Amino acid sequence: MLGTTLRGRYEIIKELGKGWFAETYLAKDKDLPGNPYCVVKRLKPKSTDPFILQTAKRLFEQEAQVLYQLGNHEQIPRLLAHFQENEDFYLVQEFIEGNVLNLELKTGSKWSEEKVIDFLEDVLNILKYVHQQNVIHRDIKPANLIRRATDNKLVLIDFGAVKQISALAANLQGKTIAIGTPGYMPCEQNSGQPKFNSDIYAVGLIAIQALTGILPDHLPRHPDTNKILWRGLINIKHIKPQLIDILDRMVSYDFRDRYQSASEVLQAIADIKSTKKWRLSKKFAKPLLLLASILFIAVLATPQIIQIFNPQEQYSPADIEFSIYENPSYSVRIKYPQSWKLQQIGDPFTGDVVKFWPRSRGSTNKLTAEVNINVENLKEPTSLVEYTNLSVNEIVQFLNNARIHDSHPTKLSNLPAHEVIYSGKEEGYNIKRLTIWTLKNNQVYIITYTAEESEYDKYLEIAQTMINSLTIY
Repeated sequence: MLGTTLRGRYEIIKELGKGWFAETYLAKDKDLPGNPYCVVKRLKPKSTDPFILQTAKRLFEQEAQVLYQLGNHEQIPRLLAHFQENEDFYLVQEFIEGNVLNLELKTGSKWSEEKVIDFLEDVLNILKYVHQQNVIHRDIKPANLIRRATDNKLVLIDFGAVKQISALAANLQGKTIAIGTPGYMPCEQNSGQPKFNSDIYAVGLIAIQALTGILPDHLPRHPDTNKILWRGLINIKHIKPQLIDILDRMVSYDFRDRYQSASEVLQAIADIKSTKKWRLSKKFAKPLLLLASILFIAVLATPQIIQIFNPQEQYSPADIEFSIYENPSYSVRIKYPQSWKLQQIGDPFTGDVVKFWPRSRGSTNKLTAEVNINVENLKEPTSLVEYTNLSVNEIVQFLNNARIHDSHPTKLSNLPAHEVIYSGKEEGYNIKRLTIWTLKNNQVYIITYTAEESEYDKYLEIAQTMINSLTIY
Protein backbone atom coordinates (compact mmCIF):
# COMPACT_ATOMS: atom_id res chain seq x y z
CA MET A 1 0.00 0.00 0.00
CA LEU A 2 2.87 2.42 0.67
CA GLY A 3 3.14 4.85 -2.23
CA THR A 4 -0.38 4.03 -3.44
CA THR A 5 -2.76 6.91 -4.15
CA LEU A 6 -6.41 6.02 -3.55
CA ARG A 7 -9.01 7.69 -5.75
CA GLY A 8 -6.20 9.80 -7.19
CA ARG A 9 -6.29 11.80 -3.95
CA TYR A 10 -5.14 10.02 -0.78
CA GLU A 11 -1.43 9.19 -0.97
CA ILE A 12 -0.43 6.46 1.50
CA ILE A 13 2.87 7.38 3.17
CA LYS A 14 3.13 5.26 6.32
CA GLU A 15 1.55 2.22 7.99
CA LEU A 16 0.23 3.00 11.45
CA GLY A 17 -1.30 -0.31 12.46
CA LYS A 18 -2.37 -3.75 11.37
CA GLY A 19 -4.99 -6.15 12.72
CA TRP A 20 -6.88 -9.29 11.77
CA PHE A 21 -8.89 -7.72 8.96
CA ALA A 22 -7.89 -4.08 9.00
CA GLU A 23 -4.92 -1.84 8.29
CA THR A 24 -4.44 1.81 9.24
CA TYR A 25 -2.28 4.24 7.29
CA LEU A 26 -1.15 7.83 7.43
CA ALA A 27 -1.92 9.57 4.15
CA LYS A 28 -1.78 12.97 2.51
CA ASP A 29 -4.78 14.60 0.89
CA LYS A 30 -3.37 15.78 -2.46
CA ASP A 31 -6.57 17.68 -3.35
CA LEU A 32 -6.34 20.20 -0.52
CA PRO A 33 -3.92 23.12 -0.13
CA GLY A 34 -0.81 22.12 1.81
CA ASN A 35 -1.60 18.39 1.37
CA PRO A 36 -2.77 17.89 4.99
CA TYR A 37 -2.42 14.56 6.74
CA CYS A 38 -5.37 12.20 7.12
CA VAL A 39 -5.87 8.67 8.43
CA VAL A 40 -6.97 5.89 6.06
CA LYS A 41 -8.46 2.66 7.42
CA ARG A 42 -8.58 -0.25 5.02
CA LEU A 43 -10.90 -3.15 5.78
CA LYS A 44 -10.17 -6.47 4.09
CA PRO A 45 -12.94 -9.03 4.73
CA LYS A 46 -10.65 -11.79 3.33
CA SER A 47 -13.62 -13.78 2.12
CA THR A 48 -15.29 -14.56 -1.18
CA ASP A 49 -18.50 -15.57 0.55
CA PRO A 50 -21.23 -13.36 -1.04
CA PHE A 51 -23.15 -13.22 2.24
CA ILE A 52 -20.13 -11.95 4.19
CA LEU A 53 -19.34 -9.36 1.53
CA GLN A 54 -22.94 -8.17 1.27
CA THR A 55 -23.36 -7.95 5.06
CA ALA A 56 -19.99 -6.25 5.44
CA LYS A 57 -20.98 -3.65 2.87
CA ARG A 58 -24.27 -2.96 4.66
CA LEU A 59 -22.54 -2.57 8.02
CA PHE A 60 -19.84 -0.43 6.45
CA GLU A 61 -22.38 2.01 5.00
CA GLN A 62 -24.32 2.06 8.24
CA GLU A 63 -21.28 2.71 10.40
CA ALA A 64 -19.90 5.33 7.99
CA GLN A 65 -23.11 7.26 8.47
CA VAL A 66 -22.71 7.02 12.25
CA LEU A 67 -19.08 8.17 12.08
CA TYR A 68 -20.07 11.07 9.87
CA GLN A 69 -22.65 12.14 12.44
CA LEU A 70 -20.29 11.68 15.40
CA GLY A 71 -17.71 13.90 13.69
CA ASN A 72 -19.95 16.88 14.45
CA HIS A 73 -18.44 16.86 17.95
CA GLU A 74 -15.25 18.89 18.24
CA GLN A 75 -13.47 16.11 20.18
CA ILE A 76 -14.15 13.31 17.68
CA PRO A 77 -12.24 13.05 14.36
CA ARG A 78 -14.32 13.98 11.31
CA LEU A 79 -15.08 11.39 8.64
CA LEU A 80 -13.73 12.83 5.39
CA ALA A 81 -14.63 10.04 2.96
CA HIS A 82 -15.68 6.41 2.66
CA PHE A 83 -15.56 4.21 -0.43
CA GLN A 84 -15.03 0.69 -1.76
CA GLU A 85 -12.29 -0.44 -4.15
CA ASN A 86 -11.60 -4.03 -5.26
CA GLU A 87 -13.82 -5.52 -2.51
CA ASP A 88 -11.87 -3.61 0.16
CA PHE A 89 -13.54 -0.86 2.19
CA TYR A 90 -11.87 2.44 3.09
CA LEU A 91 -12.55 5.13 5.69
CA VAL A 92 -10.72 8.45 5.58
CA GLN A 93 -10.68 10.42 8.81
CA GLU A 94 -9.20 13.62 10.18
CA PHE A 95 -5.63 13.31 11.50
CA ILE A 96 -5.26 14.53 15.09
CA GLU A 97 -1.87 15.96 16.00
CA GLY A 98 -1.04 15.22 19.62
CA ASN A 99 0.06 12.51 22.03
CA VAL A 100 -1.84 9.43 23.15
CA LEU A 101 -2.87 9.42 26.80
CA ASN A 102 -0.44 6.55 27.57
CA LEU A 103 2.33 9.15 27.72
CA GLU A 104 0.66 10.79 30.71
CA LEU A 105 -0.03 7.50 32.49
CA LYS A 106 3.51 6.51 33.43
CA THR A 107 3.65 3.34 35.50
CA GLY A 108 4.26 4.20 39.15
CA SER A 109 3.33 7.88 38.83
CA LYS A 110 0.04 9.12 40.25
CA TRP A 111 -2.24 11.92 39.12
CA SER A 112 -3.67 14.49 41.48
CA GLU A 113 -7.35 14.47 42.35
CA GLU A 114 -7.88 17.65 40.34
CA LYS A 115 -6.28 16.19 37.21
CA VAL A 116 -8.41 13.04 37.46
CA ILE A 117 -11.59 15.08 37.79
CA ASP A 118 -10.60 17.18 34.76
CA PHE A 119 -10.01 13.95 32.82
CA LEU A 120 -13.38 12.50 33.84
CA GLU A 121 -15.28 15.63 32.85
CA ASP A 122 -13.47 15.85 29.50
CA VAL A 123 -14.11 12.25 28.45
CA LEU A 124 -17.58 11.89 29.94
CA ASN A 125 -18.80 14.95 28.05
CA ILE A 126 -17.66 13.27 24.82
CA LEU A 127 -19.40 10.05 25.86
CA LYS A 128 -22.56 11.91 26.69
CA TYR A 129 -22.77 13.02 23.05
CA VAL A 130 -21.74 9.60 21.68
CA HIS A 131 -24.38 7.78 23.71
CA GLN A 132 -27.04 10.31 22.66
CA GLN A 133 -26.37 9.13 19.10
CA ASN A 134 -27.14 5.58 20.29
CA VAL A 135 -23.51 4.53 19.83
CA ILE A 136 -21.35 2.48 22.22
CA HIS A 137 -17.64 3.03 21.64
CA ARG A 138 -16.57 -0.36 23.10
CA ASP A 139 -12.82 0.27 23.13
CA ILE A 140 -12.07 3.20 25.41
CA LYS A 141 -8.45 2.95 26.55
CA PRO A 142 -5.48 5.34 26.87
CA ALA A 143 -4.27 4.50 23.34
CA ASN A 144 -7.61 5.69 21.92
CA LEU A 145 -7.49 9.09 23.65
CA ILE A 146 -5.25 11.76 22.11
CA ARG A 147 -4.26 14.95 23.89
CA ARG A 148 -4.67 17.39 21.01
CA ALA A 149 -1.65 19.66 20.58
CA THR A 150 -3.62 22.74 19.56
CA ASP A 151 -5.84 23.09 22.64
CA ASN A 152 -4.82 20.30 25.08
CA LYS A 153 -8.27 18.72 24.89
CA LEU A 154 -8.78 14.95 24.74
CA VAL A 155 -10.00 13.49 21.45
CA LEU A 156 -11.71 10.08 21.31
CA ILE A 157 -10.66 7.96 18.33
CA ASP A 158 -11.12 4.47 16.83
CA PHE A 159 -14.87 3.91 16.73
CA GLY A 160 -16.43 0.60 15.82
CA ALA A 161 -16.99 0.46 12.06
CA VAL A 162 -13.93 -1.61 11.22
CA LYS A 163 -14.22 -3.65 14.43
CA GLN A 164 -17.84 -4.63 13.81
CA ILE A 165 -17.21 -5.83 10.28
CA SER A 166 -14.01 -7.62 11.31
CA ALA A 167 -15.87 -9.40 14.10
CA LEU A 168 -18.65 -10.39 11.71
CA ALA A 169 -16.23 -11.84 9.18
CA ALA A 170 -14.29 -13.65 11.91
CA ASN A 171 -17.38 -15.12 13.53
CA LEU A 172 -18.71 -16.39 10.21
CA GLN A 173 -15.35 -18.07 9.63
CA GLY A 174 -15.50 -19.89 12.94
CA LYS A 175 -13.32 -17.45 14.91
CA THR A 176 -14.36 -15.33 17.86
CA ILE A 177 -13.22 -11.74 18.26
CA ALA A 178 -14.37 -9.74 21.26
CA ILE A 179 -14.54 -6.03 20.45
CA GLY A 180 -12.56 -4.25 23.14
CA THR A 181 -9.28 -4.41 25.05
CA PRO A 182 -8.65 -6.79 27.99
CA GLY A 183 -8.22 -4.89 31.22
CA TYR A 184 -10.54 -2.05 30.19
CA MET A 185 -13.41 -4.29 29.06
CA PRO A 186 -16.17 -5.32 31.53
CA CYS A 187 -17.55 -8.85 31.72
CA GLU A 188 -20.79 -8.20 29.78
CA GLN A 189 -18.83 -6.72 26.88
CA ASN A 190 -16.41 -9.64 26.88
CA SER A 191 -19.39 -11.95 26.41
CA GLY A 192 -20.64 -9.92 23.44
CA GLN A 193 -23.36 -7.89 25.20
CA PRO A 194 -21.97 -4.35 25.67
CA LYS A 195 -24.07 -1.69 27.39
CA PHE A 196 -23.75 2.08 27.35
CA ASN A 197 -22.22 1.93 30.81
CA SER A 198 -19.60 -0.52 29.53
CA ASP A 199 -17.90 2.64 28.27
CA ILE A 200 -18.31 4.22 31.72
CA TYR A 201 -16.54 1.18 33.23
CA ALA A 202 -13.53 1.76 30.94
CA VAL A 203 -13.32 5.47 31.80
CA GLY A 204 -13.45 4.65 35.52
CA LEU A 205 -10.63 2.15 35.15
CA ILE A 206 -8.42 4.69 33.40
CA ALA A 207 -9.08 7.12 36.27
CA ILE A 208 -8.13 4.44 38.84
CA GLN A 209 -5.01 3.66 36.81
CA ALA A 210 -4.13 7.37 36.93
CA LEU A 211 -4.63 7.59 40.71
CA THR A 212 -2.74 4.38 41.56
CA GLY A 213 -0.09 4.29 38.83
CA ILE A 214 -1.00 0.62 38.24
CA LEU A 215 -2.25 -0.99 35.02
CA PRO A 216 -5.81 -2.40 35.22
CA ASP A 217 -4.63 -6.00 34.73
CA HIS A 218 -2.41 -5.67 37.80
CA LEU A 219 -5.05 -4.26 40.16
CA PRO A 220 -6.08 -6.74 42.89
CA ARG A 221 -9.63 -8.10 42.86
CA HIS A 222 -11.80 -9.81 45.45
CA PRO A 223 -11.76 -13.56 44.70
CA ASP A 224 -15.51 -13.95 45.24
CA THR A 225 -17.06 -10.70 44.00
CA ASN A 226 -14.42 -9.55 41.44
CA LYS A 227 -14.56 -6.10 43.03
CA ILE A 228 -11.44 -4.06 42.26
CA LEU A 229 -9.54 -3.51 45.53
CA TRP A 230 -7.74 -0.24 44.83
CA ARG A 231 -8.49 1.96 47.85
CA GLY A 232 -5.45 0.67 49.72
CA LEU A 233 -3.19 1.73 46.84
CA ILE A 234 -3.78 5.48 47.28
CA ASN A 235 -3.40 8.02 50.07
CA ILE A 236 -7.06 8.48 50.98
CA LYS A 237 -6.19 11.73 52.81
CA HIS A 238 -5.54 13.34 49.41
CA ILE A 239 -8.58 11.94 47.60
CA LYS A 240 -12.13 12.88 48.53
CA PRO A 241 -14.25 9.94 49.71
CA GLN A 242 -16.99 11.07 47.30
CA LEU A 243 -14.64 10.67 44.30
CA ILE A 244 -13.55 7.22 45.50
CA ASP A 245 -17.22 6.21 45.77
CA ILE A 246 -17.93 7.53 42.26
CA LEU A 247 -15.07 5.52 40.75
CA ASP A 248 -16.08 2.39 42.65
CA ARG A 249 -19.58 2.67 41.22
CA MET A 250 -18.26 3.32 37.70
CA VAL A 251 -16.28 0.04 37.76
CA SER A 252 -18.86 -2.18 39.47
CA TYR A 253 -18.61 -5.74 38.18
CA ASP A 254 -22.38 -5.94 37.57
CA PHE A 255 -23.48 -3.33 35.01
CA ARG A 256 -26.77 -2.89 36.89
CA ASP A 257 -24.85 -1.45 39.86
CA ARG A 258 -23.03 1.15 37.75
CA TYR A 259 -24.15 4.63 36.72
CA GLN A 260 -26.54 4.21 33.81
CA SER A 261 -25.43 7.31 31.90
CA ALA A 262 -22.51 9.69 31.49
CA SER A 263 -24.81 12.51 32.63
CA GLU A 264 -25.28 10.78 36.00
CA VAL A 265 -21.54 10.62 36.59
CA LEU A 266 -21.07 14.24 35.52
CA GLN A 267 -23.74 15.33 37.99
CA ALA A 268 -22.05 13.38 40.80
CA ILE A 269 -18.74 15.11 39.98
CA ALA A 270 -20.46 18.50 39.88
CA ASP A 271 -21.81 17.81 43.38
CA ILE A 272 -18.26 17.26 44.65
CA LYS A 273 -17.01 20.49 43.12
CA SER A 274 -19.85 22.49 44.61
CA THR A 275 -18.93 21.58 48.18
CA LYS A 276 -17.08 24.11 50.31
CA LYS A 277 -14.27 21.65 50.88
CA TRP A 278 -13.39 21.52 47.17
CA ARG A 279 -10.58 24.09 47.41
CA LEU A 280 -7.71 23.74 49.87
CA SER A 281 -7.66 26.26 52.66
CA LYS A 282 -4.76 28.73 52.44
CA LYS A 283 -3.54 27.73 55.88
CA PHE A 284 -2.60 24.29 54.51
CA ALA A 285 -0.75 25.64 51.48
CA LYS A 286 2.62 26.29 53.16
CA PRO A 287 2.80 22.93 55.04
CA LEU A 288 1.94 21.10 51.83
CA LEU A 289 4.59 23.01 49.91
CA LEU A 290 7.16 22.14 52.59
CA LEU A 291 6.16 18.47 52.47
CA ALA A 292 6.45 18.46 48.66
CA SER A 293 9.95 19.94 48.91
CA ILE A 294 11.03 17.26 51.39
CA LEU A 295 9.66 14.50 49.17
CA PHE A 296 11.39 16.01 46.13
CA ILE A 297 14.76 16.03 47.93
CA ALA A 298 14.14 12.44 49.09
CA VAL A 299 13.46 11.33 45.51
CA LEU A 300 16.67 12.99 44.30
CA ALA A 301 18.64 11.26 47.03
CA THR A 302 17.13 7.82 46.44
CA PRO A 303 19.45 6.74 43.56
CA GLN A 304 22.53 7.54 45.69
CA ILE A 305 21.13 5.61 48.65
CA ILE A 306 20.28 2.64 46.43
CA GLN A 307 23.75 2.68 44.91
CA ILE A 308 25.34 2.45 48.38
CA PHE A 309 23.29 -0.55 49.44
CA ASN A 310 22.81 -2.28 46.07
CA PRO A 311 25.40 -5.08 45.73
CA GLN A 312 24.80 -5.40 41.95
CA GLU A 313 27.95 -4.74 39.92
CA GLN A 314 27.96 -1.32 38.27
CA TYR A 315 30.02 -0.19 35.32
CA SER A 316 31.31 3.38 35.41
CA PRO A 317 32.64 5.08 32.26
CA ALA A 318 35.51 6.41 34.41
CA ASP A 319 36.86 2.85 34.67
CA ILE A 320 36.55 2.06 30.95
CA GLU A 321 38.73 2.81 27.95
CA PHE A 322 36.91 3.97 24.82
CA SER A 323 37.59 3.70 21.10
CA ILE A 324 36.13 5.76 18.26
CA TYR A 325 33.79 4.39 15.59
CA GLU A 326 33.20 6.57 12.54
CA ASN A 327 31.10 6.00 9.43
CA PRO A 328 31.52 8.77 6.82
CA SER A 329 28.77 7.26 4.64
CA TYR A 330 26.22 8.09 7.34
CA SER A 331 28.13 11.09 8.80
CA VAL A 332 28.28 9.68 12.34
CA ARG A 333 31.04 9.31 14.93
CA ILE A 334 30.72 7.82 18.41
CA LYS A 335 32.80 6.60 21.36
CA TYR A 336 32.32 2.99 22.47
CA PRO A 337 33.96 0.81 25.15
CA GLN A 338 36.99 -1.13 23.93
CA SER A 339 35.66 -4.14 25.80
CA TRP A 340 32.46 -4.13 23.71
CA LYS A 341 31.91 -5.80 20.36
CA LEU A 342 30.57 -3.96 17.35
CA GLN A 343 28.84 -5.04 14.16
CA GLN A 344 28.79 -2.67 11.22
CA ILE A 345 25.54 -3.27 9.32
CA GLY A 346 24.94 -0.46 6.82
CA ASP A 347 21.62 -1.79 5.57
CA PRO A 348 20.07 0.83 3.21
CA PHE A 349 16.60 -0.75 3.53
CA THR A 350 16.30 -0.88 7.32
CA GLY A 351 18.59 2.09 8.00
CA ASP A 352 20.61 0.07 10.55
CA VAL A 353 24.16 1.44 10.68
CA VAL A 354 25.97 -0.24 13.58
CA LYS A 355 25.33 -1.95 16.90
CA PHE A 356 27.50 -2.39 20.02
CA TRP A 357 27.16 -4.86 22.87
CA PRO A 358 29.19 -6.12 25.88
CA ARG A 359 31.55 -9.03 25.20
CA SER A 360 30.24 -10.65 28.38
CA ARG A 361 27.19 -11.70 26.37
CA GLY A 362 29.44 -14.29 24.77
CA SER A 363 28.32 -16.32 21.78
CA THR A 364 24.78 -16.84 23.03
CA ASN A 365 21.84 -15.00 21.56
CA LYS A 366 20.65 -13.94 25.01
CA LEU A 367 19.94 -10.22 25.13
CA THR A 368 21.89 -8.30 27.77
CA ALA A 369 22.42 -4.80 26.43
CA GLU A 370 22.82 -3.15 23.02
CA VAL A 371 23.39 0.32 21.63
CA ASN A 372 22.19 0.77 18.03
CA ILE A 373 22.49 3.63 15.54
CA ASN A 374 19.92 3.90 12.78
CA VAL A 375 19.62 6.48 9.99
CA GLU A 376 16.26 6.65 8.25
CA ASN A 377 15.69 8.54 5.00
CA LEU A 378 12.48 10.57 5.00
CA LYS A 379 10.35 10.35 1.88
CA GLU A 380 9.13 13.89 2.46
CA PRO A 381 9.84 16.79 4.83
CA THR A 382 8.61 16.05 8.37
CA SER A 383 8.86 18.07 11.56
CA LEU A 384 10.36 16.64 14.75
CA VAL A 385 6.96 16.93 16.44
CA GLU A 386 5.21 14.99 13.67
CA TYR A 387 7.84 12.27 13.64
CA THR A 388 7.75 12.02 17.44
CA ASN A 389 3.96 11.72 17.60
CA LEU A 390 3.93 8.95 15.00
CA SER A 391 6.83 7.06 16.59
CA VAL A 392 5.47 7.18 20.13
CA ASN A 393 2.05 6.07 18.92
CA GLU A 394 3.71 3.12 17.14
CA ILE A 395 5.50 2.11 20.36
CA VAL A 396 2.25 2.14 22.31
CA GLN A 397 0.26 0.25 19.66
CA PHE A 398 2.74 -2.42 18.55
CA LEU A 399 5.02 -3.29 21.49
CA ASN A 400 3.50 -5.92 23.76
CA ASN A 401 2.76 -4.59 27.27
CA ALA A 402 4.16 -1.21 26.28
CA ARG A 403 4.72 1.29 29.11
CA ILE A 404 6.04 4.79 28.51
CA HIS A 405 8.22 5.83 31.48
CA ASP A 406 9.37 9.21 30.17
CA SER A 407 9.06 11.30 27.01
CA HIS A 408 10.60 14.75 26.64
CA PRO A 409 12.51 17.07 24.28
CA THR A 410 16.32 16.92 24.49
CA LYS A 411 19.47 17.45 22.39
CA LEU A 412 21.45 14.99 20.29
CA SER A 413 24.75 16.15 18.80
CA ASN A 414 23.61 19.72 19.61
CA LEU A 415 20.48 19.23 17.47
CA PRO A 416 16.88 19.46 18.77
CA ALA A 417 15.82 15.90 19.59
CA HIS A 418 13.29 13.83 21.52
CA GLU A 419 13.95 11.14 24.12
CA VAL A 420 11.59 8.30 25.06
CA ILE A 421 12.15 5.68 27.74
CA TYR A 422 9.80 2.72 27.61
CA SER A 423 9.51 -0.97 28.39
CA GLY A 424 7.59 -3.96 27.10
CA LYS A 425 7.90 -7.52 25.90
CA GLU A 426 9.85 -8.26 22.72
CA GLU A 427 10.83 -11.67 21.34
CA GLY A 428 10.23 -13.27 24.72
CA TYR A 429 12.30 -10.73 26.69
CA ASN A 430 11.14 -8.09 29.14
CA ILE A 431 13.06 -5.15 27.70
CA LYS A 432 13.60 -1.53 28.65
CA ARG A 433 14.71 0.97 26.02
CA LEU A 434 16.01 4.53 25.79
CA THR A 435 15.64 6.01 22.31
CA ILE A 436 16.62 9.47 21.07
CA TRP A 437 15.96 10.78 17.57
CA THR A 438 16.75 13.97 15.70
CA LEU A 439 16.26 15.24 12.15
CA LYS A 440 18.93 16.60 9.81
CA ASN A 441 19.05 16.95 6.02
CA ASN A 442 15.77 15.06 5.52
CA GLN A 443 17.08 12.12 7.56
CA VAL A 444 16.21 10.82 11.02
CA TYR A 445 19.18 9.87 13.21
CA ILE A 446 18.19 7.42 15.95
CA ILE A 447 20.32 6.04 18.77
CA THR A 448 18.83 3.37 21.01
CA TYR A 449 19.97 1.69 24.21
CA THR A 450 18.14 -1.60 24.82
CA ALA A 451 18.60 -3.97 27.75
CA GLU A 452 16.79 -6.66 29.64
CA GLU A 453 14.77 -4.80 32.24
CA SER A 454 16.80 -6.34 35.08
CA GLU A 455 20.07 -5.26 33.40
CA TYR A 456 19.00 -1.77 32.30
CA ASP A 457 20.55 0.23 35.17
CA LYS A 458 23.74 -1.84 35.02
CA TYR A 459 24.81 -0.45 31.63
CA LEU A 460 22.85 2.81 31.60
CA GLU A 461 25.76 5.10 32.52
CA ILE A 462 27.93 3.67 29.73
CA ALA A 463 25.08 3.95 27.23
CA GLN A 464 24.51 7.60 28.17
CA THR A 465 28.23 8.32 27.71
CA MET A 466 28.03 6.80 24.22
CA ILE A 467 24.89 8.77 23.38
CA ASN A 468 26.45 12.03 24.59
CA SER A 469 29.53 11.38 22.44
CA LEU A 470 27.57 10.89 19.21
CA THR A 471 28.50 13.43 16.54
CA ILE A 472 26.37 13.93 13.43
CA TYR A 473 28.23 15.95 10.80
